[in-house]
Amino acid sequence: MTLGSLSLALLRVNYRLARLPLQLFEDVAVSRLDEREPVRLAYEQILIDCDRAAAYLLNDGNAARRAAELERRTASVRLLIAREHHRVQRRGVILLDEQRERFHRRRQQDAGLPT
Repeated sequence: MTLGSLSLALLRVNYRLARLPLQLFEDVAVSRLDEREPVRLAYEQILIDCDRAAAYLLNDGNAARRAAELERRTASVRLLIAREHHRVQRRGVILLDEQRERFHRRRQQDAGLPT
C-alpha cells in the first residue's frame, strides 16, 4: 500500500464519517416529506453532488453507487413532476381554446353573423 492510497483510504473513511449526520437527517426528517417536495428534492440533490465529488476525488466506489441510486430515484420523481406540470399546462391550453371559441361564437351571434 502506497502513501497515496493510504491517504485516500483515510479520506474515504473521513467522508463516510462526515456523511453519517447527513444520512441520519435524511432518515429521520427528510424521508418523512413527500417525495415531490422541493425541499426534499433539493436535499437529495446536495447528497448526490457530495457523493459524486467523493466518488471522483476519493475514487470511492460506494459514493458513486449511492449517487447513482439516489439520482435514479430522484430522476423518476422529477419526471413524474414534469409530466404532471405538462398535463396541467395542456389542460389549461385546452380550456383557453374552448373559451376563445365560445367568445368568437358569442361575438358572431351579437353581430348577427351566422355561426
